[in-house]
Amino acid sequence: MDELSDRWKEVYDVVIPDVDYYLRQIDCRDGCPVNTDPRAYMIQLHAGNLLEGYKIARGPNPFASICGMICGAPCESTCRRDRVDKTLTIRAQKRFLDEWWGLGLEAHIKSLEFSYARGSTHPEKNGLKVACIGAGVASLTCAHDLLRLGYDVDVYEMMPEVGGMLYYGVPRYRLKKDVVVNECGAIEYLGAKIYYNTKVGRDLSMGDLQAKYDAIFIGIGLWKSRDLPIKGADKPDVIRGIEYLRVRCAGKEWKIGENMVVIGGGNVAFDVARTSVRNNAKKVTMVCLESRDEQTADEFEIEDGLEEGITIINRVGPKEVMRDDDGNVVGLKVQKIESLFDASGRFQPKFIPDSEYVIPCDTIALAIGQAMDLSTFDGWDKKSELIMDRGIIKTERGSGRTSVKGIYAGGDAAFGAALFITGIRHGQESARAIDSDLRGTSPYQEIATEWTELSPIRNMDYIHTKYALPSMQPADVRIHNHNLVENNYTFDEASEQASRCLQCHVNPVFDGTLCIKCNGCVDVCPTNCLKQVPISKLALDSGDGRLRVAVDNFYGVDSTQLSEEELASMGTAMLKDEDLCIRCGFCAQKCPTQAVTMDAMNYTIRWVG
Repeated sequence: MDELSDRWKEVYDVVIPDVDYYLRQIDCRDGCPVNTDPRAYMIQLHAGNLLEGYKIARGPNPFASICGMICGAPCESTCRRDRVDKTLTIRAQKRFLDEWWGLGLEAHIKSLEFSYARGSTHPEKNGLKVACIGAGVASLTCAHDLLRLGYDVDVYEMMPEVGGMLYYGVPRYRLKKDVVVNECGAIEYLGAKIYYNTKVGRDLSMGDLQAKYDAIFIGIGLWKSRDLPIKGADKPDVIRGIEYLRVRCAGKEWKIGENMVVIGGGNVAFDVARTSVRNNAKKVTMVCLESRDEQTADEFEIEDGLEEGITIINRVGPKEVMRDDDGNVVGLKVQKIESLFDASGRFQPKFIPDSEYVIPCDTIALAIGQAMDLSTFDGWDKKSELIMDRGIIKTERGSGRTSVKGIYAGGDAAFGAALFITGIRHGQESARAIDSDLRGTSPYQEIATEWTELSPIRNMDYIHTKYALPSMQPADVRIHNHNLVENNYTFDEASEQASRCLQCHVNPVFDGTLCIKCNGCVDVCPTNCLKQVPISKLALDSGDGRLRVAVDNFYGVDSTQLSEEELASMGTAMLKDEDLCIRCGFCAQKCPTQAVTMDAMNYTIRWVG
């Protein structure tokens, strides 16, 4: 009886939606670090409006083509369709639009006009100069945005080619290097002057740059492999994964044995392993501390690696590199692991006693993490003022500001290893902060919305369309070449997959003046996302207090003067759980009084200031 009584006393914290609220309901957009709106370009794709679709995909992202091939796709992780059956194939549909538009230099130069960034492709020069260290996505995005505002931007790149880890860290079977060169080349065409084969800390110092530029952005990435403190692993014949990929991604040779062991279970480890399969290794074995469910690698990397014949041994820890009398690698001694974390959740592997064994091999590669090359700061008199945190630059989130005035940072060197799309966001944020600090600007986004009732309500056939990734090269073929593993969609395939979008900009809207409280909408909802409760069950003073104002205005009362019984008899509220709503429209179809409609919110955003 007490339990029922407590349940009856339950009150609900609710939110009165505003424009920002409805934008956040477009889950794929909300999940993208740069707020690309995949929903919008998928709708255009399905309708056959490919140019409009491409413009939407390119608008917030100067590296749309690259993201169409290799993005980690956090938008797919947040996709609402995943609550129905399986997420949308967003990245693959972006690739279709990218390839339709074109991947050559001229196409990328033309795409500069589609950017949503502030400024223009032909701005008036403002007389300020910025240096970007490194020519990866974070630096070049920062350069892209500053160039549009009239800055002169010089980029210092230690390698002979542009793109950073895009060029030297992503294998050619995942990303063609000419796409990298062309998309980066468009930013060079915009005005970025790139000094190749020029390493800060060797060829010139940070102090030299400070004397010449008004601001400096550091986007040097994590170009060193972490070492493993076990016996025999400190010898030069133990391959460091990042350095190995740098050579192989550039199309150069690296001699390895026929039987390789890769230590690590993340995406870099799989890149090393799968590259080695294509580098004539006859057997590749991966050993990792984690279980299959705990591995940090993307699921497609694991599945593709298994298809290509890679053996994965989970829950073992490396103990010693075994060598013969001549010092040659002959195996890796490992020990089985019982658990990885202690009771408090700290990383503390617990090994199973007497479970050691040796995996025979002639080559070993380490891919257990990345580190920053600190020699960039050699010869700089302010080196001690740059605060480091766990091997990376301590950086303010949202601005890229560091502990040294005029020095900004982004990408992996500032926030640790992350997705390329996250590095793009860092470049955008730092560009805004640099402009704000140097010119005193305070830009903001102005949002305009338009609501339209859908009539008739969308046909529900799309719910039954099955998830389908693009086809792939057969595993027994692709291990002998460096062609892209994944094929591109045909238009029909892309259009069909785009039709699966739930269109989260469409929302059920309830008119309380027409509602007869029949509960039909609640009963018909397939996800139980709707609920009717008495006004007395609302936490009227929660949040910013707007809820009580809304109730008082609707009923023409002062609710603070009413008892709980009076509030309960005064009226009813319709609550909707956004985490459950799939925009099926059944509630609107069921309503006998048309109190529920399905309304689409279309919006435009522009930078002001």
